[in-house]
Amino acid sequence: MKKSGFYTIALLLFCISGTVNTGSVYNLKKGTGIPDSIEIKIDTLIARMGISSETPGGVVGVIKDGRFIFKKAYGLADYDTKKPNTTTTLFNLGSTSKQFTAAAVLLLEKENKLSLKDDIRKYLPDFPDYGYTITIENLVHHTSGIKSSDGLCLMAGTLFSEDNREGDYNFIARQKSLNFIPGDEYMYSNSGYILLGKIVEKTGGMKFSKFIEEDIFRPVEMTHTYIYDSPGKITGNSAAGHVRGDDKKFKESGYQNSALTGISNVYTNIEDLLQWDNNFYRNRLGKWDFSEEMTTPAILNNGDTCKYAFGLDISEHNGLRTISHGGGTGDFSTFYLQIPSEKLSVICLFNISTNATSLAYKIADLFVKGNPQPAAHSVKPEKVNIDSAALQACTGKYFDNSYWFEVTITREDDHLVFDAPYQGRFEIYPSSDTSFFVTFADLNVVFCKNDKGEITKGAIIQRGDRFELTYLGTNTSAPAAEQLSQYAGDFYCEDIDVTYPVLFKDNKLYIVFPESTAKFCNAKVESELIPQHDDYFASPVSGIRFTRNADNEVTGFILKNIGRVRNLVFNKMK
Repeated sequence: MKKSGFYTIALLLFCISGTVNTGSVYNLKKGTGIPDSIEIKIDTLIARMGISSETPGGVVGVIKDGRFIFKKAYGLADYDTKKPNTTTTLFNLGSTSKQFTAAAVLLLEKENKLSLKDDIRKYLPDFPDYGYTITIENLVHHTSGIKSSDGLCLMAGTLFSEDNREGDYNFIARQKSLNFIPGDEYMYSNSGYILLGKIVEKTGGMKFSKFIEEDIFRPVEMTHTYIYDSPGKITGNSAAGHVRGDDKKFKESGYQNSALTGISNVYTNIEDLLQWDNNFYRNRLGKWDFSEEMTTPAILNNGDTCKYAFGLDISEHNGLRTISHGGGTGDFSTFYLQIPSEKLSVICLFNISTNATSLAYKIADLFVKGNPQPAAHSVKPEKVNIDSAALQACTGKYFDNSYWFEVTITREDDHLVFDAPYQGRFEIYPSSDTSFFVTFADLNVVFCKNDKGEITKGAIIQRGDRFELTYLGTNTSAPAAEQLSQYAGDFYCEDIDVTYPVLFKDNKLYIVFPESTAKFCNAKVESELIPQHDDYFASPVSGIRFTRNADNEVTGFILKNIGRVRNLVFNKMK
């Protein structure tokens, strides 16, 4: 049977792999006190990423007590010209840029030009009123509920096209609904930082890039750093972003969206990031506690702490508090990691898509062991024998209301079988009469009974995440093949200005995605809509529910959840 993890809906990252040797520019200076063995280990980590002197590469820097104890460049800044990377090469930080936008917001608050508690419509009066106050603080901490522009562009089929609208304010403002009530949840949203960029311009009295460059980069002495906000602004010392083509060869992506300010497009090098890192310990932006305020997380409406602060993730690694953020643009990958208690930071900048995050933590482990807690002995569930009646009681149909996927549980000999369209089919084995496990992943399925001993619901638990399931019973039915034609037609989504055809052919129903959407989601352009119960269908990217009018005619459908975007409404065209 197919072995599959649960809910592979999130946006994809592309990784480069291979077996090649490293090449470098600017080795360590003598007197750093770093053993050759550590340099060899870092070189080996880079080589395992498929980076050599003949491929696009990157730069790694390790800061301790305010100075570099390791810095080294790998691979090519430009694959076509064979220009090598150096430790002064500039890279697009991608989303690692967000901390500079957040710092600008704090700076403007110190100047009494805005308040974190301000309603964003005070500065963006034409932004939709969703019936809830969205504050600047909500934007900063990704608790606004505003749908993320990258997810919207993905579903519109424009994510990497010339007419990309990810940074278009009007594109964001045309959304008819929020993902959730502001402050109720944390959900990463690029849209929020695009809006923050506009608010910085309004309150700062100048173009966003000019404000950041004059009021943040200059005081911090980041003398080489700039924001790409207009075509042709790329400097000669900037690395070119690369992707692998269908022929597996490297090529420049050619993707540059100068509208993506506030969320991305800060070009910098490790030398300038050393100055930025030092600012956490000695603030040159004013007489206020820069580190304390930049790393203050949000509090959700229910009192829970959100670990996202001001453009920075606050977490732990090996028992030590960490401050970090990563960025990826498809052709650049970056990660900034700070361990304040050790005054140690790791910077990884690459001009190709790769796992800079994992690399940064592996490098940190070479320098700081921390206080890792002994791993709790992972006791694998043991299969137990339960009677056939207990197994049979768990069978039936279950429905995940978060993603609109239907799960079918059937009995097979001494265990159950889990089956969900586009999610996988696999055996689950009993560890009790209501708890089941799989043998190939950290995934458990539990069933809940009422006072009468009847199954009322279930849940999938995977790596700490819990997906609640509603029990539908054993007698649910999906639309028959001859009923599927009623769903066919062209469906238009005003929010993202795109039409999805739904086709009926060969007694099956198909949805037609934009080509780039299908490719990015590893789906077919014409993907089958698998009938579930009532008007619910499963697609490769999300569950779908068709809507009807008072005359029971199909009027549209709702695309439930693609990660950063929920409830996209499509209306049937006449």
